[in-house]
Amino acid sequence: MRVKSRISSVNLFFLLVHTMISVGLLSLPHQTHDAAGSDGWISILISGFFIQLIVLLIWLLCRNFPNLTLFDFSKVILGETFGNVLNFIYIIYMLTVICYVFIIYADTLKRWILPETPVWIIFLIGFFLLIYGCICNIKNMVSLFSFLFIFILFLFFITFLVYGYSYTDVRYLFPIGSSGGWNILKSTSDSMISFIGFETLLIYFAFIKKSKTISALKGVFIAVLFVTIFFTYIVILSTVMLSPEEIKITPEPVLYILSAMEIRILSRLDLIFLSFWGLIVFTTIISYSFSASIGISKLIRIKHKFAVILSGTFVLIVSIIFYYMEITLLEKWLKHLNLIFGIIIPILLLLITIIFKREAASTYEKN
Repeated sequence: MRVKSRISSVNLFFLLVHTMISVGLLSLPHQTHDAAGSDGWISILISGFFIQLIVLLIWLLCRNFPNLTLFDFSKVILGETFGNVLNFIYIIYMLTVICYVFIIYADTLKRWILPETPVWIIFLIGFFLLIYGCICNIKNMVSLFSFLFIFILFLFFITFLVYGYSYTDVRYLFPIGSSGGWNILKSTSDSMISFIGFETLLIYFAFIKKSKTISALKGVFIAVLFVTIFFTYIVILSTVMLSPEEIKITPEPVLYILSAMEIRILSRLDLIFLSFWGLIVFTTIISYSFSASIGISKLIRIKHKFAVILSGTFVLIVSIIFYYMEITLLEKWLKHLNLIFGIIIPILLLLITIIFKREAASTYEKN
């Protein structure tokens, strides 16, 4: 079924930035340093360039099916049965991402801000916020994300304060390339999970005006560039402020740096940072939940608001269960799942579309 709501390329910029900047921001310097040492920032730049190529391929796929989401054109490409199977596993993938983000979000808040609060209360509050944020249409969601973008700029500002009030040593960045090309590429693979979110373009391209023209890509390219620069900045900041030995044993370097900082008019910068970070992370949860709910509503033919409640309930139950299990197992799964659902499957769908000349004209709508 063709979507009716329309958003601009600028709106898509806000959607993608908020979807991609998530819980991986806090641990990114630690993760990249494990594999590439002081060259971790290079792996971020390589990842950003690679993501630009992937979103271009996703656009080439989606432009053949204007106004149709993945959950619609998958049935055109693969047929009704296999299309529904693909839609189902994409829904499960998106719900898995939400659970992972939800768990890391709750765990971080509990360790840094709410140590005495039972974790199920944090999950329950998150559940109601998820329902409230997703039950609206995409235009309302874009308005919310556009407003909250200012808090991403606040994250820039808070971390920038560190440069003026603490000791930095740029020598930690040198010699550039000392880790070796293989380690940098390995770090690139490990850091890809921090860029998770670009695959939602398989849904969002259907809502954009003039999706078949190159202008539809402007907001996307700028969004990926913005996220890449932001991540690179965070990694460089952590590298020049902490010694290699400190980064190795610090899972969340940014919070560690901010917790040790005090300026005349502000104290506990880490808590201020986490307050803004929490709002940004929840927009990622809302974005993925909105996308998954679209798929659920199309798959089992229910209204969007009921699909949101269903997806939210699933996320709440699974998140509570996995919170008391080994979270690193879920993270390992996601590294492979993101490669499959964000890169491999879209490329295969594009190849099938080109070889068998699938197009929107062959679509029929069922009401």
